Amino acid sequence: MALFNDLTARYCFAEAWAYDRFVAPAVMDVRDAVVDDYLADLPQGARILEVGCGGGQLAHAVIEQRPDLRWVGLDASNDQIERARGRNAGHQTAEFVVGDALALPFADQCFDATVSIASIKHWADQSKGLAECVRVLRPGGQLLVVEADRGCRFNDARAFVSRWRLPKAMRPLNLAMFRTFVAGRSIDLVEARSLMSELPLTSWEVSRIRGTPALLMRGRRLR
Repeated sequence: MALFNDLTARYCFAEAWAYDRFVAPAVMDVRDAVVDDYLADLPQGARILEVGCGGGQLAHAVIEQRPDLRWVGLDASNDQIERARGRNAGHQTAEFVVGDALALPFADQCFDATVSIASIKHWADQSKGLAECVRVLRPGGQLLVVEADRGCRFNDARAFVSRWRLPKAMRPLNLAMFRTFVAGRSIDLVEARSLMSELPLTSWEVSRIRGTPALLMRGRRLR
């Protein structure tokens, strides 16, 4: 698979299908640890950009809770965008577009929040991608990023992989793959803090999400 050689390569059809079917539900479990607090802080009718939306699982879950939100999902994979559109066909406030995280096709200051779940490790230039996420935020708008932690605890990684929808006998191999090819090529706590310190944000924070192999990065655009 191309992603084993180049983490920034676009998902092919098989990779997009496998991620959506087997791995994404476990990623959404991680999302549950942080998104409820995030949602509570969004005003009615807020416009949200999700960068690296995959098959639209997050949009579907959030809009079920907050149908007032206007959601725009962006992903580099055509297959994932088609999947996201199908999954959210009943949500009139959601739209999905193919695009590049390093050159977001949106005007400055047009979103109330940007969110990215398990995506920035795939960006060729993480600083540039995060700067783009902040560029499209309105003053005071929220940035929320969740990403695999290269320094994650073994037990947290093992628990996460155990939730993949694959046979139990595959867990040792899946754990090795996750620690080597996913978390092993992601960012750690120090790098995440360095990335956030470069951005025009206020009250930003970086922390490990307890019980998961993931980092939380969040802040607000300066007014």
